[in-house]
Amino acid sequence: MRILICTLLTAVTLLAAPAAMAERDDGPKPGSFAPGWLMAIDFVFVRPPCLVASLTSTALFIGLLPITYPIGAVTGPRNLATYMITVPWRFTTSRYYGDFAKYRDHRTATGREIVEPRRARVSGVDSAY
Repeated sequence: MRILICTLLTAVTLLAAPAAMAERDDGPKPGSFAPGWLMAIDFVFVRPPCLVASLTSTALFIGLLPITYPIGAVTGPRNLATYMITVPWRFTTSRYYGDFAKYRDHRTATGREIVEPRRARVSGVDSAY
């Protein structure tokens, strides 16, 4: 009886966890998907080399850590980890298939918020500056 209860609780937890942890993702708007051939090219020819490059870049970062940490290249807003780990992995895993510029979380390649340009009213006309 104990095994049955544990199995049921585990099954419920595993089935409910993705729904509980899921972010709201509206995804691309209808009609804004990349063409099917571009999605296929991205899946077959772009993602595998990006995966290899991401793994290589991460390994290189870890290998260079004894040198880069003492000189301060690992800390700060524009640090080496962002460009050697975050950017390659985001490009490999966080894009929509066939779209090379838009990420699922609507952030830049480095993971920063996208800042919309401020609008100003100039003689009754909206303009960005």
